[in-house]
Amino acid sequence: MSFSGIGKRNYFLEVTMPNDKIQIPVIEIVGKKPGHTLILVAGLHGDEYEATQVVYQLNREIDFNNLSGRVIMVPIGNPLAYQAQSRTTPEIYDGKNLAREFPGNPNGSVTQRIADKIWKLIIDNCGASDLVIDLHSGGQNYSYVQTAGVREMLLDSKQTLQALKAARAMLIPQLCFMEAVPGTLSTVAIENGIPAIGCEVEGGGALKAQDVELYLRGIRNIMKFTGHDLEGNASEIDGNFHRIVTIFSQHSGYATVFYDRFSQVGPGDVICEVLDQFGEQVEEIVSAHVGQVWAIRTNPSICKGDIVALIKV
Repeated sequence: MSFSGIGKRNYFLEVTMPNDKIQIPVIEIVGKKPGHTLILVAGLHGDEYEATQVVYQLNREIDFNNLSGRVIMVPIGNPLAYQAQSRTTPEIYDGKNLAREFPGNPNGSVTQRIADKIWKLIIDNCGASDLVIDLHSGGQNYSYVQTAGVREMLLDSKQTLQALKAARAMLIPQLCFMEAVPGTLSTVAIENGIPAIGCEVEGGGALKAQDVELYLRGIRNIMKFTGHDLEGNASEIDGNFHRIVTIFSQHSGYATVFYDRFSQVGPGDVICEVLDQFGEQVEEIVSAHVGQVWAIRTNPSICKGDIVALIKV
């Protein structure tokens, strides 16, 4: 779907359904000089807006006359979830989480078909010398510590070693190893030999200027790292990559989380309690680890299987 000419081009990836047509917007910028491909994917969750704003800002500021290589940006990965202001595709379609459906299925449900279109855009344009960045935030229901992460898989491979360097170049102080969760974009990319990282900013139900600026600073530096911007050298963050434990709720109900981001917790500390419709406790969620809270649920309405917190261990 990409084009060979120099300049900027806007187009749609189209998913055709029996009674509907979903259009996924793509911005592609090809520089005058040859180089690598950088793909930025925003809006896989429809209630996360920081990365979308970043893509729009980069579209205004990137000058193809001074660009080496190709930059492809997806500002709204799941238009259906975006229109519904929802993390997932609305239930009337399939209720699926696009960020867990890669590489997709061209004959599957609507979310799986959207994943297939985005994945084909990536696999048709990227290889071992390129980079994919999956940009997220806490959205309406969570408050995250800002992180740059790499899937903890194939750690000696060329693609993961490059991804580790790219995560440092995002200039986000908190670096993490993410579980290699099936269906996540960065997991599938690494499996296919493509360097990929995933990033988070706070979210928490608000579009914060500092989150947008953090992403802009990081991606501008990434473009130096990848050679898209030849003006100056890229910087990088020092420090270790930390592992994260995900804590899930086993019940639906009303959740009260007792810790905030960056809080220290230890084994046996009560992270959260879940109440039923009458205010009776149905679940007490305790930490099994010594660590620091790197994400919390901010929306009290919780469903079984929802994330309650992330703990850096």
